[in-house]
Amino acid sequence: MLRSRAFRLSIAISIAVPPLAAPPAALAADPAPPWPSGAAPTPELLGELKSSLCKIVYEANRDGNWELYVMNADGTDPVNLTCTPDIDELYAKCSPDGSRIAFVADQGQGDARRRDLYVMRRDGSDRKLVRENAREPCWSADSSAIAFLPAEMAEFDYTDFATKGIAIYDLKTGTTRPHPNAGIVHLYTLNWSPDGEWFVATVHGGMGFSHAIVALPAEGDAVHDLHLSGCRPDLTADGARIAWGHGDFAVGVADLDLSATPPKVTNARNVVQSADPLETYHADWSPDGRFLVYTFGPKKTGKDLKGLIPELPGSTAPGWNICVADASRTNRWVALTSDGKSCKEPDWLPPSEEPR
Repeated sequence: MLRSRAFRLSIAISIAVPPLAAPPAALAADPAPPWPSGAAPTPELLGELKSSLCKIVYEANRDGNWELYVMNADGTDPVNLTCTPDIDELYAKCSPDGSRIAFVADQGQGDARRRDLYVMRRDGSDRKLVRENAREPCWSADSSAIAFLPAEMAEFDYTDFATKGIAIYDLKTGTTRPHPNAGIVHLYTLNWSPDGEWFVATVHGGMGFSHAIVALPAEGDAVHDLHLSGCRPDLTADGARIAWGHGDFAVGVADLDLSATPPKVTNARNVVQSADPLETYHADWSPDGRFLVYTFGPKKTGKDLKGLIPELPGSTAPGWNICVADASRTNRWVALTSDGKSCKEPDWLPPSEEPR
């Protein structure tokens, strides 16, 4: 049975992050509490990130409007990719070949508001609509297709798991096909395994689960519980490891074996461990599997005027910033943004040979 909007909004989760250094005077920082004991940042990590050829794309609300920004892996040279004062761009997912970025855009007012799925080149040009009323994209390993989650209802909804089904869009032909399992409902944070044979996502109040991280065959009806406590999984480029939000205060990593029957997770541990009121969410593996970029910051007191919690796309998150952690250690991390302007949903952008 489909949940009401009020029910769905009442059962989401939350995340945030504090500033590392004072922001420019022209951009006042949103406040953040002190670092918890044992979780202070490691500035020397910036030197290792400086040599990376990758960039990081993220969403932020710096002037009352959501935009997508790109910055170097060490947080330098941020650039606004979208620059659309009347449209809110969110949830960027970069193609494995580094040539394109899939994202969602909220536009319109009142009953006419909707969330649509787009794709653009890495520099923000050549923007194209993929599907109206759709969200939560992810890429095939060869960058030829985008899988996404159609919205559950025609009515606009901020809730991340207000979805029904999985659809796959072919960039070359422009055609879209549905996943064969018509019973898929209430997924979010969709991932596509590099061999193309599996999807991994969180399910919330659907398919017999109250809340779980699950694996679904790309061409079948099975749904397998991976038995991970938390949400928002992300897979390494080789599909051998998984990261996820291990509750509100940790980023977990583990080995993932999708070839096992059923698929299984082993050797779980935390890469980042924080404490109330500082939360962690939105982890994403670097292409080489060395680092995790994620969002970190103070728990939001109460809900905003829309009744939303801060980890949802399109919901403000005062004090949240983008951070990177060394995936081989515990609590070896550093913040890349410092203004706390709802900096969320980071994703690694690999280098690309394609001309701009």
